[in-house]
Parts: sequence; structure tokens; C-alpha cells
Amino acid sequence: MKKTNDYFKFQVIYFVFVAASGFFFPYFNVYLEQELGFSGSDIGLLIAISLSTSVIISPFWGAISDRTGKYKSMLKCLLVTYSLAAWLLFRVDTLFWVILFATLMEAIGIGLSPMLDLLAVDYCERSGKDFGKLRIAASMGWVFGSYATGFLVATFMFDLSFAMFVPLIGLMLLALVLANFIPNVEPKNVRNEGADDAEATEKPTIKTLLQNKAFIFLMIYNFLTVSIIDSVAAFAGNHLVLTLGAEASAIGWMNVFAVVPEFILFFFATRIMMKIGFKRFYLIALGTLILRFALYAFTNNVLVFLLASTLAPFMMIGAIIGNFMYIKRHVQANLTGRAFMINAAILTLGRATYSLLFGVVYEWFGSFMLFKVSIAVFVVALLILLPTRHFDVFDGQPLHVTGLPEQ
Repeated sequence: MKKTNDYFKFQVIYFVFVAASGFFFPYFNVYLEQELGFSGSDIGLLIAISLSTSVIISPFWGAISDRTGKYKSMLKCLLVTYSLAAWLLFRVDTLFWVILFATLMEAIGIGLSPMLDLLAVDYCERSGKDFGKLRIAASMGWVFGSYATGFLVATFMFDLSFAMFVPLIGLMLLALVLANFIPNVEPKNVRNEGADDAEATEKPTIKTLLQNKAFIFLMIYNFLTVSIIDSVAAFAGNHLVLTLGAEASAIGWMNVFAVVPEFILFFFATRIMMKIGFKRFYLIALGTLILRFALYAFTNNVLVFLLASTLAPFMMIGAIIGNFMYIKRHVQANLTGRAFMINAAILTLGRATYSLLFGVVYEWFGSFMLFKVSIAVFVVALLILLPTRHFDVFDGQPLHVTGLPEQ
């Protein structure tokens, strides 16, 4: 019974935590442009500075948590300081102070999701639960939050800033309360399957990770794909509202169209990966991503844009379940926390790089060009993915999110 209750607790905190993000992030760039009057270059500079700083900070969160083993305490500390940083950002409206507090918020926030994911993955491995199905609660939270912001603005005429910041801060504080009831990571005195005994007992260092070719491959792939998705998503609201002329509520509908299919796919994701192979799943995901962005790039129709968003789930599930299992399979246990944080840091570095570029592209060439540039980078990722053999350790062998394949 306790395991079942713990699983439900994780579902609740995921829903609350991701709903908070859903209230805020899909609308942040629209808020900066519409309410604060920032230009595309201003937005790109703000995002680039805040994300670049968080890249430097990220490994420290992983190092501290790995060294102390107090992952839950670290999560709670980050939730408190993140809420404070969000309140400070809410109170300012000039470029310097917005950059300062957005940077503080991002530097703290980069540790939040990986820390919660690490706690959840560890629990699923120990209890025999499916991490993929657990993440359904997160998808539901994202749909709820992103739709609710547009609903509050359109129906009750709330200021966009109020509809974004107040729920964000309130739900993050609620997540802080809920974090007291989830289980912590249990100390691991044994190695990951597939790791050498000497490797498992050696002193964990960042150098060890940087010498792991399989891990480096995943970081490059994520830099060329997931980072771009996140960067362009930040401008998707601007594209819908300011370029295509849709209402603000269309941003919420975009997330509904993108995430609802995830609910269904999450139930079968692990089984599909086992059946067709991880590499083939990643290829399908990348193919649907290219098709989705091609539709974005060449349509002026809001409905077509929304329908194209239904192609998102394969790529998102690969980035969530596939990437976490890949790291768990290729990285020794005493480096897992740092690996998750470095993965987050690489994604953030990519977002910083692309956001600076896309801010200029958006200002000078318009939002359609963002999708066209992205497609060119996705093709590069496809050319890297096709010949790789780093997925061979998965494909053709039994694999479950709670267990690793025998060698």
C-alpha cells in the first residue's frame, strides 16, 4: 500500500509542479513583448544571459546532491528560492532588473526538474513502477496550466502578468509542501548493471562523464533537437498571437493539441520502444519533428498550426523516457545526479545559444523563419543519428523503465 501511495504522491507533485510552469512559460515572451515592450533582440539577450548563467550553476546542484545524498532537501530548498525569485521578477519592469531576476530564477530553476525526475526515477526502479505512466500527470499539469492562463485573460480580463505569476508562485509553494511527503533517494552501494566493478567504485568526477562517448553523443543530439524545440516554443506564443493574429487563448489550445496525444502514447511508450527499438523510435520522433516544423513554417492558418502540434508527442516522450533510460544505462550510479544536471545544462546552453540567434531572426526576418532555420539543424541531427550504434545496448533486448537489460 505504501508503494501505491508514494506513486500517487509523485503524480500529484508532478501535476502541481508542471502546472505552475504551464501557467508561466508559454506566455513569458508574449508578456515581455506586449506588456513590457521589449524587442525581439531584447528578449533574445535576456534569455541568452539567464540561460548561460544557469549552465554554469547547474553542475553544482548535481555535485551537491550527489555528495550529500539529500536530494529531497535540495528540491525543497530550490522550490523556496525559485518562488522568491519569481516574486522579484513580478515586481520589476525595466530590462536590467528583468534580466537580473530572470537569470536568478533560471539559475535556480534548472535544478528543479532534474532533481524531481531523479527522485521519481529512483523510486520507480525500486518499486517496479513505470516512470512513463508517472509522467502522464506532468503532461496533464502542463495542459491545465497553459490553458488556464489564456482562459483567465480571455474570460476574466486578468492582466497577463497576474495570470502568469500568481499561479506560478502559489503552485510552487504548494509543491514545496507536497515535497515533504515523497520518498528520498536510497543510498546505492551497488553498481548499475553493465558498469564495471572498478568503474562503480571509483571516485565520481565530471571528467568521467566527459570521457563517456555514449553520454556525449546524447548531449550533442539533445543540443541539436530538444534545445531548439524549447527555444522556438518560447516564441510560439508570439507567432500565434502577433503573426497569425490568434487570441491569447490559442496558446493554451496549442498545448492541449500537443499534450493530449501524449496521454495515450505514454501508456504504450516503453512497449513501443521495446518492440521497434530505441533507435527506430528516435528516428520516427525526429521525422515527426521535421514534419511538424515544416507545417509551422509554411501555414498561415491557425487551425493547421494547432493540428500540426499533435505530432509533438513522439519527440517529447523520447526526450523524457528515452533520454532518462539512456543515461541510466550508460552512466554509473554514483554519477547519475550529475549526469541529469549536465543534461539539463546542455539543454539550457542550447536554449541560450538559439534564443540569442532566434531573437535576432524573429526581429529581422519574422517568426516563420524560426521554423525554417530549425529544420536545417534537425537535418544535421538526423545525419548524426542514422549511423550511430550507441542504441545497440537497448535494441533487441528486454527493457523496462524499472529495469536494465542484461549483458
